[in-house]
Amino acid sequence: TPLSEQEQAATGFNYKATVLYGDLITAGTGASDTGTIVLGNTPAKWYIDKAGVNITTAFAGITAATVVVGTTTTTNACIASTSLLTAAWLPQASGVAVSTNLTGVTALSTVAVFTAAGTGGLAGLTAGALNIYLRIKDTATLP
Repeated sequence: TPLSEQEQAATGFNYKATVLYGDLITAGTGASDTGTIVLGNTPAKWYIDKAGVNITTAFAGITAATVVVGTTTTTNACIASTSLLTAAWLPQASGVAVSTNLTGVTALSTVAVFTAAGTGGLAGLTAGALNIYLRIKDTATLP
């Protein structure tokens, strides 16, 4: 979802996606599984220079769960693998800057990949919510 101009000015991000545990229950099928949520598409010429995940409700009901955020070509380009079992703000990985993994001259999908390990799998989730924030720039519109 694009953020309003006021939200962009306050946060520095221009896109937000909300993922609830119910969105992930049908994404996996076993005790150790992976589910991918497509967040949206980039413009044709683009770069991402800021990312963050806000886990507003810790994910529960399973032994372990992680998320990475990026694009279909590099799923962890924005947010490196991090646990979902604690409510927290997760900033962009240290040292992650605009690179070949975060720029493009063809449109790509942005994705969040969720991985469950151990008992329960994604189908075992009983709680959890997070917001993913990105700042995606359309370089075709730059002066």
